Amino acid sequence: MAANLSPAPRPAIVDHVFLRDINLHLPAGPDPWHRAGKAQPCTAGVKLSYSSAIAAATADDVSLSIDYGKLYRRIESEVQNVGKNTGKSDHHLVDLTTTKMTEAESAKRADILLGHDVRILASLVADCALGLLDETIAGVHRMAHVHTGSPSRRRSSQVSRRLSSSSYNGGNTSISNERAGPEPLDATFGECEVSVHLPGAHLRAEGGLKFRSVTTWGYDGSSYGSADDAVESSRQTLVVDQEFRVEGIRCYCILGVNSHERLEKQCVVVTLVFRGSGEPAWGSTVVDTYQEMVKVVAERVEATSYQTVEALATFIARIVTMDFGNQAVTVLVEKPSAMAFVERAGVEISRSQAFFAQQDYMRRKEGLEPYS
Repeated sequence: MAANLSPAPRPAIVDHVFLRDINLHLPAGPDPWHRAGKAQPCTAGVKLSYSSAIAAATADDVSLSIDYGKLYRRIESEVQNVGKNTGKSDHHLVDLTTTKMTEAESAKRADILLGHDVRILASLVADCALGLLDETIAGVHRMAHVHTGSPSRRRSSQVSRRLSSSSYNGGNTSISNERAGPEPLDATFGECEVSVHLPGAHLRAEGGLKFRSVTTWGYDGSSYGSADDAVESSRQTLVVDQEFRVEGIRCYCILGVNSHERLEKQCVVVTLVFRGSGEPAWGSTVVDTYQEMVKVVAERVEATSYQTVEALATFIARIVTMDFGNQAVTVLVEKPSAMAFVERAGVEISRSQAFFAQQDYMRRKEGLEPYS
């Protein structure tokens, strides 16, 4: 990836096509019993952002719109065929060979792709969406000369020309200055937000594992001189935002200042959230550690006896960052039994590895042992 790869300027008008709560049957996925190659349920969502739906709406022309039915069928097909020989290359893990795979080899590859890293699944969905957008744009351009004389196409072209002069402000003018043509769909901007929910990813996490990513078309500004050059030679997909959530880690511990709360353990529900850029390193730490990390957090919480929820949340954040190497975490601790007429009460904190390292340094400087 080029060092100066960056997203295209965001147009003034951006519209969206979305699919919500797609029920996918994964041929393999994170298994609560750590078994390889086991099919898993999954719920996914996708929001494809583009510029724009104005021409399709003005001309009332379906050929200028994004076919969300085709998007669904493509996602479903790609997920079901992920372990089969497609002749494509998966840029995250391994290169596919062009030799025919046996059924066992196909199942093993599906487990490699989907069974360990939820980012692979999200990337597959994003590639489907952005690929469909690219194909739709190309199809519209190919058909443009056929319909140039039709009233609907004249209306869409006029609208597109009027908007193109004001669609971009700021950013990379080498792209935006080229957008003065009559194209009803912008060929340089595309963005896809994908959400994935794996409800059975961990035995101790009742809410399962959730992942969200935002992928866009990025460009190396040093390698082109026009928008057409950018699309043809330098466009790449760029992940700009990621979030992991492990929800509903149910534990039982002594927690509270009231006399009755010191008598027996009560339920606490923990959620861990990891947010960051599209850089792969921090996300790989989460993927590689969350199975063991959730188990350790649950076991150690159940051995605690804090008076405040804040202290317990900080204790959990220290485990996640200092013991498992995660850069930062947001910890949500909820008490379902805290108040009779309130479903849950709780505390949310965000702490970084650097915070605890500084805290330990100051304690050592004062001749004290670091917190454990």
